[in-house]
Amino acid sequence: MELRSLEQLQQQNSGSSVKKDPSSLGQDDFMKLMLQQLKNQDPFKPTDNTEFISQMAQLTSVSGISEMNENLSALTSSMYGGQLLDASSLIGKEVLVGSDIVALPPEGEVSGQVTLPVSTRAVDVEILAPTGEVLGKVALGPQSSGPVSFSWDGRGLDGERLPMGNYLIRAQYLNGDSVEALQTEIRSPVRSVSMPPGGGSPTVQIDGVGSVAMSQIKEIS
Repeated sequence: MELRSLEQLQQQNSGSSVKKDPSSLGQDDFMKLMLQQLKNQDPFKPTDNTEFISQMAQLTSVSGISEMNENLSALTSSMYGGQLLDASSLIGKEVLVGSDIVALPPEGEVSGQVTLPVSTRAVDVEILAPTGEVLGKVALGPQSSGPVSFSWDGRGLDGERLPMGNYLIRAQYLNGDSVEALQTEIRSPVRSVSMPPGGGSPTVQIDGVGSVAMSQIKEIS
């Protein structure tokens, strides 16, 4: 009697049914194929011990991979839940994020920060319309290198408060005789938290800034 391999027995058992993807072979399928092999082996030429151990190792591997996938899936779900819970605690709090847009509320001021690479004789923060027209300015004067906080009271160049809404913001400093641009960071409240449809880290919705990844938040207050 000819000894038939697991692959031959699998083809025999499948018959006219649709051929399975080998990667979808489960533990039960593997055990059935092994039992069929034992039933059909030549009693005078039984399956070699080494080959049988190898097949058992394959069975253990299939079972282990299946259990590992289930554990990883559960761990991922737990991590996503924990991240969403952490992110939801930010709702209503102010966070500091890099942005060139600032949201002016109905009343009160807007605050932010710039970071100077060197000391300077002058730092200006300008508020602009979408057209690029300068509507307001905050003169910070001489500053040392490092983080520099600023606040804008919402008033324009004429001293009148501007309407609530989103405005462009630009910062620059005097570096010797040249004017250099600075990245602006704005403090603004978190309104909501969401998870990306395809999975991943939660994102927060910030007034004036829009959707921001948790990793982009530099400070919470």
